[in-house]
Amino acid sequence: MSLQACLASRKDCSGKGRPLLMEDILDICKATHQAAPSNSLFVVLPDGESYKGGIYSYDEKGLNLITDEEKTSFCMELYPELTEKKPIELKELIRVGLTWQYLSLKVESKGFGVSQRARPPKKFNKLINKKLDQDKLLLYSVAVRLQDRGALLEGSLEPLKKKLEEGIHLLTTPNCYVNRAIYDNQYKGVPLDEAIFNQVELKSSDPTSLHEISQLLWACQGENDHATHGNRDALEKNGYGRVHASGCAGYAVYPIVFVDELADLPKGAYFYNPIGFSALNRWIRIEDKVYYDHLLHNYASSNPKSEIEKEFGIKYSNYVILLCVDRKKPCSGFIHSKIGKAFMDPACWAEIEAGMALAGLQLQANALGLRWKKVIFSNPDDPKYSTMFNLNSAEQSINNMAKKLVNLPKNERLSLKGNLVPAVLFYLE
Repeated sequence: MSLQACLASRKDCSGKGRPLLMEDILDICKATHQAAPSNSLFVVLPDGESYKGGIYSYDEKGLNLITDEEKTSFCMELYPELTEKKPIELKELIRVGLTWQYLSLKVESKGFGVSQRARPPKKFNKLINKKLDQDKLLLYSVAVRLQDRGALLEGSLEPLKKKLEEGIHLLTTPNCYVNRAIYDNQYKGVPLDEAIFNQVELKSSDPTSLHEISQLLWACQGENDHATHGNRDALEKNGYGRVHASGCAGYAVYPIVFVDELADLPKGAYFYNPIGFSALNRWIRIEDKVYYDHLLHNYASSNPKSEIEKEFGIKYSNYVILLCVDRKKPCSGFIHSKIGKAFMDPACWAEIEAGMALAGLQLQANALGLRWKKVIFSNPDDPKYSTMFNLNSAEQSINNMAKKLVNLPKNERLSLKGNLVPAVLFYLE
């Protein structure tokens, strides 16, 4: 299965679990471990035909049983390794998100589903630390389950007719949606394992085309189902969403692009709008042509390239992508109910979600054969970054955009609740 096909069909699932074959478990663990090869994974299994259920650690040497005192009712659960250290560093939370997304996509490619379990497992933490005599901390997990979602269903509404205002720039259609290929089961693309384990033949970034930035941004934060937008009940029932998971559809990540040279885009600062004009119908009609509905919005004419390169000691080519988070945004809607609070712990969720978005950038860049690097902020709350990236203007523009949308989702997941905090800088060499 290709990377983009996995992104386009990734959905949270609530199906029951069953024991997997050991070869599938090892295949999933190997691909997931590639997100952070220097760290271990903790894997919780049920009793299988050829293995004992329990809590295992996984590294490049394979699975090692820690204890069989606790098992899981799912196909498997996975927890990235963390050391019990508070506050947890941003780079560690980013790594958790990276690991989750690699797992989710690999599991999707094998025909299973996943669901996030967003409360620290106190019993597992206590058991592992007792058995290993260490200070490991398991934060949140991803459970692998049987898929209970139907096939992708394209929305049948007539595309909205729109006129582009100044400062709004259409991006190209994600490859998997061109000519309905993903719906007709005809999309090929780059195999997921090739994007995970091997870079495609390396090439230079092309400043004359919007294609690569369109593909990167969609893989980072785009949407992946076309039939149920704007309806939370339908969301829970049908599982639509973004290409990465979020706490109760809170979606706390906001990609910002600083353009120096890219197609016919003026130099300046832009924020990515993955839901387009309507948040409901994935296609729009402009004059006589139909386009996929995802956009860049220009919010400032300034381009702080020299400041960015000096501050971080980097050199980048045509543009740089900044992943910002809104820490007050995660888990909107459901989390504020009594039931939601019993199931969700929003602490650190935005930062983990930034790691999932970063995974999409990394894997799509690999699939496109691009050389890339990343910088994880060591002090993201430093006010100098708000000034450098003109984040106040970005916040105002994002909230103004949300007010203009048609079919605004009921859980209000599109506008900011807090301030933007920079998390990761991603750039092409």
